Amino acid sequence: MVNLTTLSLAVVAVMTPFVAAANCQKGLQYCGYVALRRGNYYAQIVNELAASGQPTDPSHVQNSLFQCLGGANGDIKFLRYCGAACQDGGNNHSDTC
Repeated sequence: MVNLTTLSLAVVAVMTPFVAAANCQKGLQYCGYVALRRGNYYAQIVNELAASGQPTDPSHVQNSLFQCLGGANGDIKFLRYCGAACQDGGNNHSDTC
């Protein structure tokens, strides 16, 4: 018989990496479309664009560059709008315009 406490701890241990993976990596820059693939960043992107006086249309959401500030929510800061030139830098590398 499996101990329920042991099973619960095993489930938490397995799920923890997936929760942590949803946040951006502090210090890296992300195109909006890359941040959206990484986690639930839509509201943060729209809020940051609006706070920076930028349009919040799909092109700006997808193709703006953001700095990852880190923290529990993976906070981001708007850097610039790249247009169609926002390039995915790959894992552990910053994206660029």
